[in-house]
Amino acid sequence: MEKNKNLSSEQAKVLEEEQQLLLLVKQGFLMLAAEDKERNISDLHLDNIIELRDSLSDTLPEDVPAVMAQMERMVLLHSQQDSHNATFGFNQDVPYFAHIRLRENKRERDLLIGNQNCFSTHLPCPIVDWKNAPVSQIFYRYHEGDEYVEDIGERELEGELITRRMLLIENGILMRINWPGGVLEDLSTEPTKHNKWHLVSHKTPQLESGHEKTLDELKPPDKYTSSNGKTTDLNFSGYRVDKHLRQITALVDPEQFEVITHSEYGIVLIQGGAGSGKTTVALHRLAYLMSKKPQYFKPKTVLPIVFGPALANYMSRVLPALGVHGARPRIYHKWSSGLRIRMLPELPVQYAENTPMDVIELKRHPLWLKYYREEIQNRTTKFRELFEDKLAKVEGLEILLKAWDAMSDTALIPRLQNLAGWSKGEETIQGVPQLSSARMEKQFQNELEQAFPELMESPHLLTTQIWNDCLVNRELLFETVERLAPGEFNESQLTGVWSWAVRQYQKRQESKEIVESDLVSLTEQTENFFNEDLNFTDEKSSLDEEDDTLLLLLYQLLLGPLNRKNGKPLQYTHLMLDEAQDFGSLEFQLLVSLTPENLPSVTLAGDLDQRIMVGRKHETWEESLGHLTLPNGSKPDVTALAPLKIGYRSTHEIMTVAKKVISEHSVNTVWHSTRHGAPVDVFRFKERGSMVAFLADTLKDLTIREPLASVAVLTRTQESAEKLFDGLQRTDLSKLRLIRDQEFTFTPGIEVTDITQTKGLEFDSVIIADADASTYGPDIRSRQLLYVGVTRAAHQLWLLHCGNPSSLITGILDK
Repeated sequence: MEKNKNLSSEQAKVLEEEQQLLLLVKQGFLMLAAEDKERNISDLHLDNIIELRDSLSDTLPEDVPAVMAQMERMVLLHSQQDSHNATFGFNQDVPYFAHIRLRENKRERDLLIGNQNCFSTHLPCPIVDWKNAPVSQIFYRYHEGDEYVEDIGERELEGELITRRMLLIENGILMRINWPGGVLEDLSTEPTKHNKWHLVSHKTPQLESGHEKTLDELKPPDKYTSSNGKTTDLNFSGYRVDKHLRQITALVDPEQFEVITHSEYGIVLIQGGAGSGKTTVALHRLAYLMSKKPQYFKPKTVLPIVFGPALANYMSRVLPALGVHGARPRIYHKWSSGLRIRMLPELPVQYAENTPMDVIELKRHPLWLKYYREEIQNRTTKFRELFEDKLAKVEGLEILLKAWDAMSDTALIPRLQNLAGWSKGEETIQGVPQLSSARMEKQFQNELEQAFPELMESPHLLTTQIWNDCLVNRELLFETVERLAPGEFNESQLTGVWSWAVRQYQKRQESKEIVESDLVSLTEQTENFFNEDLNFTDEKSSLDEEDDTLLLLLYQLLLGPLNRKNGKPLQYTHLMLDEAQDFGSLEFQLLVSLTPENLPSVTLAGDLDQRIMVGRKHETWEESLGHLTLPNGSKPDVTALAPLKIGYRSTHEIMTVAKKVISEHSVNTVWHSTRHGAPVDVFRFKERGSMVAFLADTLKDLTIREPLASVAVLTRTQESAEKLFDGLQRTDLSKLRLIRDQEFTFTPGIEVTDITQTKGLEFDSVIIADADASTYGPDIRSRQLLYVGVTRAAHQLWLLHCGNPSSLITGILDK
């Protein structure tokens, strides 16, 4: 084997050991394939492979690379025969991510840690799944040289962890070794040659990413001591060139591991600053639960859900790497829209694109939870009073009321339907005899038909009616809001909300997308509104996105649990909400209502400092979760775990700026980085043209010097991003992309977009292109937006401005 002359004898020994181990694992996979009778391995020339393997011990050192290359070509040929590149479903591209050696009772044994189990005599040592192999705890909880005592199954293991190495294997090729002696990296630039190994050292970063970024991160790891006395390495990159998590299980620290393995039931809240690993931990927790109880936490019954399509796309690519297949991350709006359209098909499928802010804020307010419950209770009471009044002189009233009262736990509409069926003798009610009075049956049916003619054919239309009533009835709207949210909305705001609601109502009426019986009688004020010569005929009938949640909540209260397409109840065994600060009381209530009432299992991951979604109230977690009610009426247990305190994404310099931007408004009082990097730079320009020229020159240089770099050029608004993109596009920059709707490709390049689209994502370098006073004032929303933009950067941050700089970045030296 060709010697790496720049390595010490110890480093060369470690490298040779790991390369030989990987080669033996590959050979083991080939032998496993030979035993699989269902595979066509006739053209693998297995005898030749075995002969080559056996000849390695007698091969001259200079000939070993050629023999290994020949065997690797055979492995590649084998992998190409399988579209999934797997043996028995095993991922050969990344078979494992860590190697440990244990000494117990003077005996040593090796273990490889990956995302799947593989036990075979053909392998040099077992590959164990980090999620369900108890012995993997040793890797997470101890360092090389530590003595351990662990209960593994029914026996106690005591010994010493004598080797602990984290490895980077890509496409079946060893690329990096991280162990206490340092970090070895294959710096080969030719894709077909991988044997240019060096001990990499820490150096000051530039505007950079890709390969250079990896070098900067990979210094010998610092140690972090957790509350339980265990230590863990902090500095080991978990991101690939395509920005997807790479072997992140090797990066989990002790505190994160405790969160992952926390009790599966109840609501678990994971908090922490930007880049502290919330998404990593939440995804691993989901994988852990599904591995621990696969018959309960099934792919079709777990729901990873977020508000942004980019984060959903990211998660959909990461989960399979963690062994989670078939669990599709959902975008909340698309998910709720699909449900609402199925439950209430008469309503429009289009959504307004210019919903006023006051409308958004009011429709996301938790007051609707109380109002809808009150309204349904009032209607329930009125139905009983109707029966008492209209049927007072008819024989059988007492038993009818007894039947009604016996169903107090049933939703209003099925309660009415059951009572109607019982009165006809078609259904029974426990503890209540059948109705014997034919006269009562007839008169009861008549009264019910007059009071609720749609009960049997279209009962769901009552949902639309109640929802509509409180929005288009000005007096009712004002009274309700002033009673349930006193002082939060002034008369001008409520008038604007009412006007918008009436405007939408008129378009729905004109489009005839709601049946005549569902139309709400407008008040005199509404009629006057229509007579003001307002013409909306050029607009389409639409809803606001916020209406879906309101309608589904109301539907549940009126008709009971939501159902799947097959008619079975829609219920999720586990919910995983990432960027949970985007969700409000209404969304939380809708989602939690879809969990088993006695065994809710929910993971929330969020950072209140990143609460930038429009219309969201500035509530604490206690406030936004305090309205939650389980289907049985009880309050759920919410466990707010200790916030994650280590920022793994951004450098100390970037996080210092982030803390200054968010200032005293931050909820993350203890939050620190694991490494230092280049200083944050501020660049001032007289006018935008010179700024575009500067950016073009800088970015061109970067793409030539580091073709694997990922850069985000961010602005506050999409309009500003489009203008900047137009300017940069003229400079002929390569790999330049304008992101309009979170269509990130997670590949190297330069992406221009507004800050809101990048939440939850990471880039090697970030350039804030409009950090001026007129764009970012001292208000809380400006602070949170800029905070999100700043913390997208892993290694380099530039702040650009024309004119006066924002007060949020003063104190950073201009250039």
